[in-house]
Amino acid sequence: MLFPRTASILAAIALVSACDETASPTAGTPMAPAPGAPPFIETMAPEVSNAAVSSCQTALAAQTSGGVTVVGSETSEAATAIYMRVGANGAPWRCLVAADGSGPEVMFMGDEGAA
Repeated sequence: MLFPRTASILAAIALVSACDETASPTAGTPMAPAPGAPPFIETMAPEVSNAAVSSCQTALAAQTSGGVTVVGSETSEAATAIYMRVGANGAPWRCLVAADGSGPEVMFMGDEGAA
């Protein structure tokens, strides 16, 4: 009677092992920006103010659930862009804001149809 029980345990271990290998080929990989979207910057421009970063991070945290991580920024004459990732899947977001942190506008940059 010991053999059928051992066989069942081994079969269960094999099934669990197979699930781990195929569960998610992109586990730990952040969600990619949508095809055709503007570039997603993941380096910080040194001239970006803490006020701009904080304003965008606060605005996005108020609209989403999950942790918000700032991953990049860039500046132009028109605005400062702050790039962030949200949640466990690292959903890509961009915020356009004035250098002084006023008027943050957030935009999801991922593919709405992505699984």
